[in-house]
Parts: sequence; C-alpha cells; structure tokens
Amino acid sequence: MKVISSQRFLDEGKVQEKVKELQGQESITLTTWETGIEDLYVLGDGHHTLAAAKELGIEINFEEGEHPEGLTGEELLEQAWIDSDWYYIDTGKDVW
Repeated sequence: MKVISSQRFLDEGKVQEKVKELQGQESITLTTWETGIEDLYVLGDGHHTLAAAKELGIEINFEEGEHPEGLTGEELLEQAWIDSDWYYIDTGKDVW
C-alpha cells in the first residue's frame, strides 16, 4: 500500500493539540481511500494526527477504505486535492 496526499500545509497549533490527545497511545490507525490506480491510496483526513504521531514516535497504521461518495481514479484525485502536488506520505517525494 502506497499512501499519498496533496496536503502539505499543517496548522502547528492543531498538531500540538493532537500531540496532547495522543499522549500514552502506542499506535493510531488512519483510513485511506483506494484510488484504483496501481497500489495508491489517498489519505483524505488525519494529517494533523499523522504529524503528531510522527512527532511522538507512535506506530502509524493505515486501513483501506472506500471514498464516502464512491470516487476512484482521476475523479477521486481531483476531488481530494488540497494544496500541493500529490506526494508519498512515507517519503515526501512527489508521486508524478
């Protein structure tokens, strides 16, 4: 599973709120949406939680899910786009 995102902007205040919420947890699970393209899954929500978990060294798990409106492919990528080029969550490198 390759998890991608197009959200690079994070509100540091929100990240710190999530850090407080996650104190004492060993792991988190974030839901991704299947694109139907290669092995790519979109992280549509949870970016601040992800950043907080990384800051705390908490294990991060991703579970596969479907977009709430059933979108896939190019349509999903267009609708889920936020503020930057699509990039891999684990490396930060651009997908295309």
